[in-house]
Amino acid sequence: MTIKTPPSLNIPGFGVDPLTQRIKEKEKKWKYKIAVLSGKGGVGKSTVAVNLATALAKLGYFVGVLDADVHGPNVAKMFGVEKAEILAEKVNDHFEMIPPVVDFMGQVTPIKVMSMGMMVPEDQPIIWRGALVTKALKQLLGDVKWGELDFMIIDFPPGTGDQILTVTQTLKLDAAIVVTTPQEVALLDTGKAVNMMKQMEVPYIAVIENMSYLICPHCGNKIDLFGEGGGEKLAKKENVDFLGKIPIDPKAREASDLGIPIVLYDDTPAAKAFMEITQRLVEKLEEMKKEQ
Repeated sequence: MTIKTPPSLNIPGFGVDPLTQRIKEKEKKWKYKIAVLSGKGGVGKSTVAVNLATALAKLGYFVGVLDADVHGPNVAKMFGVEKAEILAEKVNDHFEMIPPVVDFMGQVTPIKVMSMGMMVPEDQPIIWRGALVTKALKQLLGDVKWGELDFMIIDFPPGTGDQILTVTQTLKLDAAIVVTTPQEVALLDTGKAVNMMKQMEVPYIAVIENMSYLICPHCGNKIDLFGEGGGEKLAKKENVDFLGKIPIDPKAREASDLGIPIVLYDDTPAAKAFMEITQRLVEKLEEMKKEQ
């Protein structure tokens, strides 16, 4: 089965949906649109999205991050902007939200962030049916002053459901980064995510293996807590790129709780891994653009 974007309806008297039209206009100002997904929860997908965005900003790129996980938004907390006040201003006949900006005391190029996590109390569930979630996601894309961006990073929810379909059928993605952990049970679900992106005809798909190994703080030996080589095996099986491995870093949990991406801790193995992976991704995307 192939999933296709439904045709645009141009019925006399109805016209084009203004919100969809605004999204189409805005995405023209985003050089690369990258989805980060996993197919399952608990693999550190949001951690990868946040640190990938911060690594890009460290390299001098202008980045936007959309938390598309409406029911479980974590990105705002990880960037330390969960209590930021969301302002809006009128643009023609509608209002647009102004996304909070983080630059971590000038360490990186400013990153624009938008998440439902900034709009509801952290312990309040968002109990919405699919139609409301779809409308909210489109508003986070089309009714936000994103401006000119080198990279728009979209952090998807777990699975292969409605929220992912909404975004991939609305935007023309340039890349999809599928996050897995080494063990076999994770590969079952992340393989589905890879194939969903293939069916959605995303031009570039790659795998990152998170929680790949632990460096023992006492002896310095590498410990494969969840097995070894799962991410590379998945990438080879599905014939997609393997971008690299992210080790388990005890500082990562502390950093996330403080709203500081681990990639800013320059001396850690995880930070070095994120920077290497990000540079590989940029090189691949630039290479593909030259070939077009």
